[in-house]
Amino acid sequence: MESQLNRVSALNKTGLDVWLEATQVVAEGAEKLARLQLDAIKSVLREGAERGRNFTEFKSFAELPVQASGEAAAAAEKVLGYTRNLYDTAHTTGVQLFTLTQEKGAALRRDWFAAWDDLTDAAPGGKTGGTKAALDSTRSTVEAWIDGFARTAKQSLDMTDAMVKRASDTATQAIKSATARG
Repeated sequence: MESQLNRVSALNKTGLDVWLEATQVVAEGAEKLARLQLDAIKSVLREGAERGRNFTEFKSFAELPVQASGEAAAAAEKVLGYTRNLYDTAHTTGVQLFTLTQEKGAALRRDWFAAWDDLTDAAPGGKTGGTKAALDSTRSTVEAWIDGFARTAKQSLDMTDAMVKRASDTATQAIKSATARG
């Protein structure tokens, strides 16, 4: 049987590996967000220059409202697309972190409680009435708290996703309706 110190060391290493994996997920999400922002800035600058060129081609001021209306609808659609991409990236990163936490956290808790049980078995007096009851109560409390937190987090992710998608669909319909009215 491996020593308790080796077991705890292995558990700490596993915890560190999970933390590093979570850090990688966050870094990849941040990289995607930064890329979205840079692309948006480049697009705004390019389209601003194009609009400036278009203004030089107007033959009369009567053309301005028609052009402005079309560009406003196009800009609204682009902003909506940009915010969708931002949300999708943030949501995907959150789901990846939640999944990682669920998968790895359960294994870590199981292994920590097993190590704790073994440690108390090896202690003088072992798991006598009060010690066993305290350990069982602690385990039940920790598991109930984590399960409740996980359910709440999952419900929050699902509810937020549904609300954002509904708001996005409503905004898309409003833009189409405003464009149709011209």
